Amino acid sequence: MLFRIFQYLGISFIVTFCGLSIFLAMSEREISANTGKSFLYSYASFFEDRFFDQRMKFTISPNKVDDRLVLAAIDDLSLNKIGRWPWTRTKHAKLIDKLGSFGAKVLAFDVFYSEPEVACNSESPDNVLADSIKKFQSVPGRKIILPYSVDVKESNKIDEDNYFKEAPEQLLNFMLDTKQSQGSNLIASLVEKKVYPISLFANLDIGMSHIEAQSDSDGVFRHYRLAANVDSIYYPSFALQAYQFYTNDKVVVEIPSQETAIIRTKKGVAHINYNGETKVRWLGGLDHFPTVSIIDIFNARDGDPKMKEIFQDKIVYIGSTAFGAHDLRNTPVDSALPGIIFHMNMTHMLLEGKFFVSENDSTKYSWIMLIIGSAIIVAVMLLGNAILDFIVVNAIVAVFLLLDTYYFIPRGYNLRLFFCLLSVVMCYSWSTFLHFYQSNKEKKKIKGTFSRYLAPSIVNDLLKNPEKVRLGGEKKIITVFFSDVRDFTSISEKLSPEQLTLCLNKYMTMMTDTLFEHQGTLDKYIGDAMVAYWGAPVDLVNHPYWAVKGAIQMIEKLPAINEEFKREGFPIFKHGIGLNTGECSVGNMGSNQIFSYTALGDNMNLGARLESLCKFYGVQLNISEYTKNAIPNDLALEFTFRTLDKVRVKGKENAVTIYEVLHPSHMLYGDKKTLDLHEEAFQLYLARDFDKASFIFESLLIKYPEDNTFNRMTSICKDFMKTPPPMEWDGTYNHNSK
Repeated sequence: MLFRIFQYLGISFIVTFCGLSIFLAMSEREISANTGKSFLYSYASFFEDRFFDQRMKFTISPNKVDDRLVLAAIDDLSLNKIGRWPWTRTKHAKLIDKLGSFGAKVLAFDVFYSEPEVACNSESPDNVLADSIKKFQSVPGRKIILPYSVDVKESNKIDEDNYFKEAPEQLLNFMLDTKQSQGSNLIASLVEKKVYPISLFANLDIGMSHIEAQSDSDGVFRHYRLAANVDSIYYPSFALQAYQFYTNDKVVVEIPSQETAIIRTKKGVAHINYNGETKVRWLGGLDHFPTVSIIDIFNARDGDPKMKEIFQDKIVYIGSTAFGAHDLRNTPVDSALPGIIFHMNMTHMLLEGKFFVSENDSTKYSWIMLIIGSAIIVAVMLLGNAILDFIVVNAIVAVFLLLDTYYFIPRGYNLRLFFCLLSVVMCYSWSTFLHFYQSNKEKKKIKGTFSRYLAPSIVNDLLKNPEKVRLGGEKKIITVFFSDVRDFTSISEKLSPEQLTLCLNKYMTMMTDTLFEHQGTLDKYIGDAMVAYWGAPVDLVNHPYWAVKGAIQMIEKLPAINEEFKREGFPIFKHGIGLNTGECSVGNMGSNQIFSYTALGDNMNLGARLESLCKFYGVQLNISEYTKNAIPNDLALEFTFRTLDKVRVKGKENAVTIYEVLHPSHMLYGDKKTLDLHEEAFQLYLARDFDKASFIFESLLIKYPEDNTFNRMTSICKDFMKTPPPMEWDGTYNHNSK
């Protein structure tokens, strides 16, 4: 019951949060205009806008070009040939004359003419430019547009040094027809003085329009300001003015309420926000419009047929694409798009009449998809099929993306799909997390119970693979481990049962902890003996290496245990460890009612024999050649081996070479010269050269008189010198006892 409460509370929170985020993404632009930018509002639009940008790019046709809009580019080549910017206005006049000869209809200059140009000769460059403007506009239907800038009016007090107190008289010629209800207005603006065209040009009956854009909260330009409110009169933007001159369409601003505003054109209706902005439906970047370098225009002769084909009856935008001009904007289609292309995309949108639907319609469908998607995944999860849940959540995401990209976006919907999909994925993730938590909680309970009796690796494997809880086994190559406390009978006689239990528990705790630290599996305790293995039930890469490493650690930790025993007056512990690697049968062995996970086989028996031989050879760690040879060469460099003997243990027909692994506290550890001499002597021994072998072993015994191996080998060599072994002898020592 509590599980369901948490599940549905979480789902309710997720759906509510995503629904609220959709609303914030819709209204963030207007909220920011009134309150300033805030992460509280902008987080939603950040994710939604970025996600929309990626989806929108799939709808852009890479080969579509609008040849009604031509860019006369102030590019790097033109700057190199003509000279650095700004050019004298006689060059601007020449450009107008050239474009006039090519039949251009509307010239839109993305250039400010806010100051007179000082000339040294009698003829003013400004007058030359004014004459070219008059000449161009003397042809019916032709028009030139010059830009100015507006800023948001932040208070009733006007800074008259930087702004006009009222809109300049020339702008009244371009005011837009307006239909608005009482008290309904867009955000108020002021016309800037510093970039307003000089009177000579402003009084030429040219078109004038505002030219500025405000980036979204993430620094990307997506919105274009179509209309600006100056003293409750609305004026067109650069793109809108070009559209009007080109089509002779008389657009109308309609503001039926404070929450709704549109610009009505004969091509359709553009919904605008409180700032007078609409979102741009992109045609594309620089390669989606015909572009001609201004230097090529200058070099072409008047009336050039190729140029006329490009410019005849077209809207020509004159603007910079030069990298050093700093008029580059971060947009959804290009992170460094020349600003003039921003205006051209808006003009294309107006000419095509492809506007976004109202925010209310987009938001309505966003909420519908949010509710439908969330409801479907919640309903499916009630069936309790994890695979079906996964399939359905991916299907919802795929269907929503396809619907949006190929149906809604082409029809002008700006769905807030990010939070729709986030709701679906989060509802699925939340429920999956709760199921995982509940399952993990139950597993921990089972693990806590069985870990008292089984090795953690076995418990973990059984939790992952419950089908293994059955009788039977499998063949696996593993490394087996046997250890035994030396003279445990005499130790037990010196201690009370309580003391013996205490000592044995401390010893076994150290051994078992070390085993688990090195990824081993505990099989069982047999009194003072311990049986374990590496490589089962969980596969372990390089398990012989981990077995040897773990055994060495056990030997190195034993002195600390013995120090504690000495302080308590208890006998010290000595142990022997045997390791062998080979194929064994591992699995659950026993009856149908009671069974245990263990390993059986001939290689287990050999491991046990190697442990018992530790006492005979006077070593602590004895391994077979199979274990030594199974350790990769690069890992084997960590260990120091010494050949002990070639033996045939009881119950085995084949002889096996056994090795002592020296631990860091061993007296020979690090004495490579002595170990090399030992190996040389042992090979002489196998070659029946007992005289030379004896000489070396005896010299080593003098150096290390306490070493059992040197003592044993010296003694054997001398015995063989007196009584040589039979000719079939191959160096094997037969051990007939266990």
